[in-house]
Amino acid sequence: MNENTTSFSASEWLRYTRHIQLPEVGAAGQLKLKQSHILVIGAGGLGSPVALYLAAAGIGHLTLVDGDVVDTSNLQRQIIFEHRQVGQPKAAAAGERLRRLNPDIRVDAIEAFLSTDNAPELVATADLVVDCTDNFSARYLINDHCCALNKPWVFASIQKFFGQCALFTPGNACFRCLFPKPPVNVEDCNSAGVIGVLPGLLGVLQANEAIKYLLGLPTPLKNHLLLVDALNLEFRSIQLSHSDDCPACRDPATAPELPKRSEPQCAADAQSADVLHPEAFRQRFHQGDCVLLDVRGSEERRAFHIGGRHIPVDELPQRLEELENGGTVLCYCQSGVRSGKAVELLRQQGFQARSLGGGLLAWLRDGVDTLEDHRKNQGD
Repeated sequence: MNENTTSFSASEWLRYTRHIQLPEVGAAGQLKLKQSHILVIGAGGLGSPVALYLAAAGIGHLTLVDGDVVDTSNLQRQIIFEHRQVGQPKAAAAGERLRRLNPDIRVDAIEAFLSTDNAPELVATADLVVDCTDNFSARYLINDHCCALNKPWVFASIQKFFGQCALFTPGNACFRCLFPKPPVNVEDCNSAGVIGVLPGLLGVLQANEAIKYLLGLPTPLKNHLLLVDALNLEFRSIQLSHSDDCPACRDPATAPELPKRSEPQCAADAQSADVLHPEAFRQRFHQGDCVLLDVRGSEERRAFHIGGRHIPVDELPQRLEELENGGTVLCYCQSGVRSGKAVELLRQQGFQARSLGGGLLAWLRDGVDTLEDHRKNQGD
């Protein structure tokens, strides 16, 4: 806590008057918020509502950590950004927005992904951490450093119409107790999609629990996992159990070795020798002796495609006979995740295969040609 921040200006008093009127908050509670430092890791779908509401609530010091840049595909749900900010670093763009929203608070924007190099200092200086990332590497990194430093943190994840949220506090079950190992074959938002309001719903829940925790108010998500079904508007809470075998709880020094960095899952999946980024993908196609293969679902295919044959990745094992084993199969999907899985499967069956790195999102972003002239040769 910043003990030097002990009073309110006239504009702050007016700004926070609705909080101060609440008996559960009052002037003393609002002062606690002003003296607090929250670390928000990720400035995307979850980070947008989290950061906006924490800034509006008067959290005196916010640190935003994100190494990504604003993309047009983000704007459907990442409400902290405007179209004019496409291409800008997310942390800097979000920081600019928050300072305009509340000029009385301090906002630090860190244009980097969370890593083993910066995590210890970032976590140590915060009173509470809010996880707004999209990958398990970052969550284990957050969890293990919070366990080691006795820091509370608020977790959330989203996919399609479903979300999860939990508050992990010192002495209770941690994230590794819940997920000893990362689940396999977990799709990210780029490949599975997400309804735009879902990160807003989960992010508001995160901000709510963070504010209540700092105020010492009841926090039902402590040691509980909230399951949110936005499609049927159903909520279910599961009590978490501490694991005696959890290395992070038992001795943080013995926790499994962590990755150096925690890029978004879609970025991590694109770092393979089997990946061709858009221009190289186009050039390989024009060399001939290849088959262009769309491995997305039927609805995605009908909405937009760049040609080639269409076999959804889930159907690929049963439809291999439709592909000639001789040339190279050039696979593409929305983000590169499913096409990467298709390449792995095809290689196991003796095919030569490559994936479009970053998928159609990267293809459209780079503005390369659509291979339109070749659709008649590859099938539609």
